[in-house]
Amino acid sequence: MTGEPIRAALLLEQCWHRVPGGTAVAAVELAGAMERRADVEVVGIAASHRGEPIVAPPEGIEIARLRLPRPLLYESWVRLGRPWVDRPCGDPDIVHATGGAVPASRAPLVATIHDLAWRHHPDHFTPRGRRMFEAWLEAAGRASRVLCPSAATAADLSDAGIPTERICVVPLGVDLRAAEPVDVEALRARHGLHGSVVLWVGVAEPRKNLAGLVEAMTAVPDAVLVLVGPPGWGVDVERLVAPLGDRVRVVGPVTEDEKRAWYALADVFAFPSLLEGFGLPVLEAMAQGTPVVTSADTATAEVVGSAGVLVDPTDSVSLAEGIRHFLADAIEAGRFASAGRTRAESFTWDAVAERTVTVYRAVLAA
Repeated sequence: MTGEPIRAALLLEQCWHRVPGGTAVAAVELAGAMERRADVEVVGIAASHRGEPIVAPPEGIEIARLRLPRPLLYESWVRLGRPWVDRPCGDPDIVHATGGAVPASRAPLVATIHDLAWRHHPDHFTPRGRRMFEAWLEAAGRASRVLCPSAATAADLSDAGIPTERICVVPLGVDLRAAEPVDVEALRARHGLHGSVVLWVGVAEPRKNLAGLVEAMTAVPDAVLVLVGPPGWGVDVERLVAPLGDRVRVVGPVTEDEKRAWYALADVFAFPSLLEGFGLPVLEAMAQGTPVVTSADTATAEVVGSAGVLVDPTDSVSLAEGIRHFLADAIEAGRFASAGRTRAESFTWDAVAERTVTVYRAVLAA
């Protein structure tokens, strides 16, 4: 292996999921950062598909398409340990399960687990979903190394029985490019936003605690709540936001450029999630200089450090106070915005790739 690039096969099937979410973004950004390196050759792993992915894999990366559609492929990996991905992927040196499903292979395995949300809030998931997550956790537990994005998830993995010496914390990265001012003003005009804006970004699901955010916003007068992201499951968003009347905009899914513009437009980013493995939207908001109010009891507290306001996500009064604090005090909002930008600069995808490749080398040298 000395002097030769590591051929790494990364699961990129998340790009075709109906709701790709942050795990797809993380897998794509990691693959792209690795592709820019001279010491790694990346090949993506995907199921058989007729349609295009919802999230585009990085340009120039070879995608090994297996013959089975995703439901059968995932089930087969769990129940049969087949089909192996080795031959379709050109006999990789290492296989990386980048989140969720764990590909079958004879090559050394590295697995990423972002969170164990289904164990903390089992009522937020279907019985079938919980069974699949448990099967993937068991398969990931056999990996040479298990990566996770936060100390909170590392503690959960240790409690689940994975030896601590095989757990590696590798925080996620962020695109630091600033939004274009013309894009920001275009959004403001298109959606009729003339006053204060409170932003939330994500996939609507129960653990995101949109109900708590809407309740808090009823106590924040003269501000509009903007919800950005694809529809998820278990939450009737339109019914939920009805009490806010014309003080809400449900935008839906957007491009990455438009998402950056929304962050830059917002006066406050509010993310009162009940549980996160990392909380990528929080980091994205910080990168655009938007002050953040988020949860004190999950991984988002690790992400913001002292550069955001932390609240009890189940206490809508505290959440409302945190939002009003920034809306009422421009100097304080500016101070936190600057601190957030500075902190975000240390979270780059190139750094994520460097840490991940270091793990690969350790596995291959063992």
